[in-house]
This record gives sequence, C-alpha cells and structure tokens, in this order.
Amino acid sequence: CFSLIEPSNTQQALERLDSGEGPIEDRVSFFFRSKVAGFITKGRNRALLALPFLVWLGAAGYYTSKLEPTRTQEQALAEDHPLQRAINILRNHFPTTEQDRGVSVYYVWGVGDVDRKGVNQLYDPQFIGNATFIDTFSFNQQCQKKMLEVCDALKTGDKYERHIKRMSGGLRVVKCFVEELGAYNALGGLSDCDTVKSGSWQNETWEMDAADLEGRISSFLDQTSCYGEENSVMNYYGDSTIGWDGTLLRYAGFSIESNILNPWRTFPEEVTRAEYDAHISFMEEFNEEMEEACGAKGVMTDLDQKFIFMNNQQIYRTSAVSGSMLGVAIAFFVLLISTRKLHVALFATLNIFCVLVSVIGAVTSMGWTLGTNEAILISILAGFSVDYVVHLAHAYVSSNGKNTSERIRDAFGDMGISVFSGMLTSVVASIPLFLCYLTFFAKFGTFLCFTITFSWLFANFAFMSLLAQAHIPIKKSKGVSL
Repeated sequence: CFSLIEPSNTQQALERLDSGEGPIEDRVSFFFRSKVAGFITKGRNRALLALPFLVWLGAAGYYTSKLEPTRTQEQALAEDHPLQRAINILRNHFPTTEQDRGVSVYYVWGVGDVDRKGVNQLYDPQFIGNATFIDTFSFNQQCQKKMLEVCDALKTGDKYERHIKRMSGGLRVVKCFVEELGAYNALGGLSDCDTVKSGSWQNETWEMDAADLEGRISSFLDQTSCYGEENSVMNYYGDSTIGWDGTLLRYAGFSIESNILNPWRTFPEEVTRAEYDAHISFMEEFNEEMEEACGAKGVMTDLDQKFIFMNNQQIYRTSAVSGSMLGVAIAFFVLLISTRKLHVALFATLNIFCVLVSVIGAVTSMGWTLGTNEAILISILAGFSVDYVVHLAHAYVSSNGKNTSERIRDAFGDMGISVFSGMLTSVVASIPLFLCYLTFFAKFGTFLCFTITFSWLFANFAFMSLLAQAHIPIKKSKGVSL
C-alpha cells in the first residue's frame, strides 16, 4: 500500500510544524477565531448581547418560580396516544363503584419499627427488613372493648365519611376482627350470622379474658367468618391485623378501605398527603383511647405503598432543587481546580446557574409540572450544563495570549469548532426522542435539546462576554489566583 499524495498529509503537517508555520486552520475554526471572537471583544456588541440575555433570564426566572409539584397522575404515554386517552377516560370520566377496591389502611397495636439492618433492595428487592414487636402489648378485655368502640365510631362517625368507602348496602368498609371475636365469645360460635351482625351480643359480657386467648383463639380463627363469604376468620382478616404466631397474639388491629385511594392508580402527592394526614390524625385520636388499655401505641400504614410513594414524591421534589444546587457547587470546584483562576470559575458557575434557570423556566412555560421524571432531569441538569463552558474556560486559561482579547480568540480558535460540533450532534440526537410515545423519553429529548442549546449559547456569548468585560489579566502561576 502507498499514499497517492506525495508528500502525504502527515508529512506536510510535520514539515509545517518544523518550519514554525503551524497547522492550516479550517474555515470553521477561522470563523470562530476571527468573526465570533471579534464580535465578542467589541464593547458595543457585548452591550447588545446583554439586553436579550437579561430579558430572557428575567422571564425564565419568573417561570421557574412558578414551577409546582404535579397535581395529576403522571402519564406513561403521550397525551394524544389512543391508549393514554382511553386510560384517562376510564380514570377521570367514570366514577368508582362499590365493586372497585380501595386501598386498605391498617391501624395496628403491638408492632414496633421495622428492623432494616441488612436491607439492600438493589441486591435483594424482596427483603425489606424484619418485624419487631412491643413486649408491653396486651390484648386484654379493656383493649378489646376500646378497639370495638373505635370500630363502631368508624362505621357511624360523620368525620370519617369522606375517607371510608361504602359497600353495597350503605355500610362503610371497616374490617374489625374483634367484633367477631366478641360474638364468638358471647354466643359460643359464629353460626348465627344475623345475631353476630346485629350486635345484640354486646349486651352481654363478650370480652375474652387474656388468659383464655391462647387456648381459644386458634379455634376462633378457624371459624367461618360472617363477613368473609365462606372464608375463615383468619383468611378474611389476614395476618395484617391478627398477629397470632401460634402461641402469642403479638399484635391486633383493624383496617378500613379508602374512599379516595385505590391500588391501581398513582395519585399526586397533594391528594395522597391529604389522606395520609387525615389517617394520622385519626391514629392519634385512637391512641388517646387505646394506648393505656393496650400497653402500646398504634401505627397506621397501607400495604399498597401509596404512602411510601407519596414520601418518595416529596423526596424527588426537594432533591430536584438541592441536587441541582449541589451540582452547581461541585461544578464550581471542578472549574476552580481545572482552571486555577477564581474569576474564571465564578463566571463559569454563574453561566451554569443561568442555564439551569433557563431550562427550568422554558419547560415550565410549556406546562410542565414537577413530577418524578422532571425531578430526575433537573437534578442532573448541572452535570449536562458544565461541558461546553469548561472547555472554553480551560482553553482561555491555557492560551499564551498577551491580553484578554487574544485569549478569547485563541479559545474560540482552539475549542469553538469542537464545542459547536458537540452541540450540533447532541441536538440532532435529541430530535428523534421528540417522536417517542413514552413520556419519559419524549421529555428527556426536550430536556436534552434545551440544555444543550442554552449551554452552548451561554458558554459562547455570555461567559466569554463576561471574561471580555472583566478584562482581568491572567498570570501564569502554579497555585489558584484571581
């Protein structure tokens, strides 16, 4: 094999380097070195650039301040997708019926905090910790009486109406095993369900002595429940409210079915938190009646993880802001280390902050709210924004130019084409994502396009204009300097 060009391009470049002429500059690099740098170094042009940048930052800052948590369920598909439209119609235009199951909310006494030692759901998603129990808990007669009183209040009290679902027949869905336990103790069994449901047995001494629990509760749990459609008591109420381990009753409680939340929907934090706060207030009220009688404080939770997801939504929302600010702070130290010039690092960090405000303001003006996807994207925004400005900052500091204008020309000449190419390829790569039906990818494409575009504009015209306007001379030194 042999080269068709004599001498070869490599040999020509070597000869030019040996002669001190340097490599031939391409047209794009020449454009950035002469035209763009020449434009930036003129004070009048910098004043013209400042006006649109400041106006835009004012508008972007206004919209950024309007960003709020999402108030509707987050969608997986585009709004106009046929499947998403069908889902929205089913969710928003068809009321829930008596047959639709609500989220079960549990009130339990005798359970302690979960021991989360060794929990690592990245490696073992199924292991969420070990249950702990309160040794002072006692399911005595007074505890049983107070629990039944609370269950009756939940079924009839007006303040619980909005929060508890009603089943066919108009009764609220309150699953309280102590009701059947009392009937079993008073009647000697659960065969007469009409009497069990009437509550007439409460006129007798129905509370089961704590000493008799060990011998009689196993038989009770095997009885056919009057509410469970041929299910046994244990199968109907489950081990979520009956903590019988074969020898001891570790915990006891009851559950209600939420009238607002259901297991199949992801609700906005605002909706779920209103329900959570209501149930917490109910739990505090019940503890006032039952803590002393049962020897332990009660806990409230759901097993569909709606309250956990609500807490995650809050974490996403708060971490979006704190994460982005932390990213800006980290970027400052990275820039300070890489350039070793304080004013360059400060200007570059200000540039990144402006990009952050611009992107958030732009997407907020498009109607975005702060959901899970948006929180993740905002938290990584600073990392995406640092790329172009750090290249130009390093090229500016590394230049052998005698003054600021020469350094700006060298920075644009050395890195202008590289930064432009990176911007162009990233923007082009984001365009196909606009066509995605999955919401996350469509939003990521929009986010990427805005971030790259604003980063390039601010790095080339705002950051370099600040350096030109400050006109701070750079002295070669090993340490950090102004």
